[in-house]
Amino acid sequence: MLQLPLRRLDLFCTVVDEGGVTRAAERLHVAQPWVSAQLRSLEKAVAAPLFVRDGRRLALTEAGRRLYAWATEVLAGGAQVQRDIEHLSSGTAGSLIVATSMAIGTYLVPPLLTELRKERAGADITVRISEPAAALRSVEIGEVDFAVATWSDEIDHGALHAEKLWEESLVLACAPDGPPHADAIDLAEIAELPVVGVPAGVAFDHMLTHQLRRHGVDRVPYVIRLGHAEAMKRAVAANDWVCLAPRYVVADDVAADRLRAVEIRDARLVEGIGLFHRAAKYFSPLQEAAVATLREISVARAIGAAAPVPPVAPSDG
Repeated sequence: MLQLPLRRLDLFCTVVDEGGVTRAAERLHVAQPWVSAQLRSLEKAVAAPLFVRDGRRLALTEAGRRLYAWATEVLAGGAQVQRDIEHLSSGTAGSLIVATSMAIGTYLVPPLLTELRKERAGADITVRISEPAAALRSVEIGEVDFAVATWSDEIDHGALHAEKLWEESLVLACAPDGPPHADAIDLAEIAELPVVGVPAGVAFDHMLTHQLRRHGVDRVPYVIRLGHAEAMKRAVAANDWVCLAPRYVVADDVAADRLRAVEIRDARLVEGIGLFHRAAKYFSPLQEAAVATLREISVARAIGAAAPVPPVAPSDG
């Protein structure tokens, strides 16, 4: 098993990830018969069938599932070692690659990492922004050091270390002169408004749908679903629509009077912020500093949320 070529393991994982030989061959820019031949050689090497035909698709056998779990860990470790060696060879003071989901990577993480960069003149910091599932996948295969993405209790994070850091409150973002014409509404009133949503099935959609259903809202009348917060905000402002968004996403727009933030009176909707990394991940000093910064914010948010509200002083009138 340990003598299996990494290239063959990578091809096997690609077939699994792509859901079949044809798509794997297209992704790797090789002929389909060559991929099939490599899989047969791999099955011969491990002395067990790895796939069974399930209708028109390939399904992993028990041996295939075990090999896939082992192979992904081996490939991820290899990618990490390669990156570490490259950084040592280039003399880089420190390297950090973070994967994030869309809004978090656009508004939340960059200010934190730019401050970290100011403190470390030789640091090489990269933030990759993608859909949450893609961000977590890049962690699994060792392309990035960790991910900061929307947390959803309903999503299985597999073998990754998953840590919920803190929660960001959601508000109803509205056009300056559009509905609703109030500073606060009840959650049920959203059903009467034209709402811009995120693509169905992404982590933010899972998270929001679960919270809405918990508060008795089973259906939201989405007029359109858009894949990035900037597109959502522009659609809201241009069409007198609304969207549910984290407060940090709309703060600058509200301050500039491009949008209004309407509070939800009878429900607290939040976006969980999660930290994800491989369980066996080795963190460099720079990477440890970045993780420590995130955890410090988490502790500060928790203390702030637990602090008692100061009493209102009586007026002289």
